[in-house]
Amino acid sequence: MKHSITIILFLIPIITCSQSIDFSEADNHAGSLKVDKDIPISDLTRMLTMPFSSDLLKVRALFFWLAANIEYDDKDIDTVSGKSYPSDKEELTDTYIFRKGDCRGYSLLFDYMLGLSGIRSRVIQGYSRNDLKTCFPQNPNHAWNSVRIENEWYLFDVTWARDSIKNVNDFWFRTDPDIFILNHYPLFEPFTYTQRQYSFEDFCQFPIYTSTFFDLKFTNEISRKGHFKAVNDTVTIKIKPRFKCVLVARLYDTHTRKWIPVQPGGFVSGADHFKLHIPEKGDFVLKLGAIRQDGNSIEIYDALVYYTIENK
Repeated sequence: MKHSITIILFLIPIITCSQSIDFSEADNHAGSLKVDKDIPISDLTRMLTMPFSSDLLKVRALFFWLAANIEYDDKDIDTVSGKSYPSDKEELTDTYIFRKGDCRGYSLLFDYMLGLSGIRSRVIQGYSRNDLKTCFPQNPNHAWNSVRIENEWYLFDVTWARDSIKNVNDFWFRTDPDIFILNHYPLFEPFTYTQRQYSFEDFCQFPIYTSTFFDLKFTNEISRKGHFKAVNDTVTIKIKPRFKCVLVARLYDTHTRKWIPVQPGGFVSGADHFKLHIPEKGDFVLKLGAIRQDGNSIEIYDALVYYTIENK
C-alpha cells in the first residue's frame, strides 16, 4: 500500500541537555556482574546492592540489571491480571529463571528484589499509550513501579527501559510524574503522584509521545493538548522542534482503519505551529515523524507523536 506524507520544514538550533546525577558506578557494577543462571534471586540481589550504601544507588543497580538482562516477552495475554500464573511469586520466578517476561514479570521481579533490599515499592497496574495500537485503551494493559527513596515516591518503568540499541534507556528511571502520566495512567489515580489530578478521559486526550521523541528531546516544551477539533476542515497544532528537520505527517482513519492521503500543511518559517487540511469527515489519528540530516547522513524517525483529530 502506498502512503501519502506531508512534509513541513523547521529550522531550529540544536540544544543539548545532560543528566544531573552520575549513575556510572552502579551501571558499571550491574553491567559487568557475571552470574550463573541458577543463582538464587536473593544472592543476586545482595551482589548487586552490596557495594552501595544509599537506597538510590541500590535501586539503580537493580533497575539497570533487570533492564539489561531480562528480555521482553509479548505473550499477547492479559498482562495486568496475570491469568496465566497462579501466583505473583511464580510469575516473577519464571521471569527470573528464563530471563524473559512481560511488564508484570518485570514489575513483580523489581518489586521483589527491592523488598529483599529493604526498600519499599509498589507494582502499579493501569493503562499505557505509546503507539497507534494503544491510542484508545479499553482495558488495563501495563504495569510499572513506584519506589520510596528518602521518604519520597518515584516512578519507574523497567519494561520500557529495556532497549536493544542503548542497552538500558534510563529515561524511565525516576521519571518526572508530569511526564510519566503522558503515557501511563494507574487504576488508582493517586498513584500518578502528580500535583494536579487528571481523569482517565484527560489521559486519553493527551498526545502520545514515543520513546524516540523523548530520546531526541524533540521540543523544549511538551504540550498536553493532544485532541483537536477541525475548524473548516483544518487543524492547527502547536509544535516546535529544537533542531533542523523535516516533519512528516500521516493521517489514520479510525473508522476505515486505513491511512488516507493528506496535502502538505501550511507552515511559516520560524513559527511554532502548522495547519493541516483534513480531507474527510470523521475521527482520525495524526502521526508525526521526522527526517533529519546531519552532514552526509540522514536519520528517519517514523513516529514521534500521535494526536487525535475530530472533523465533523
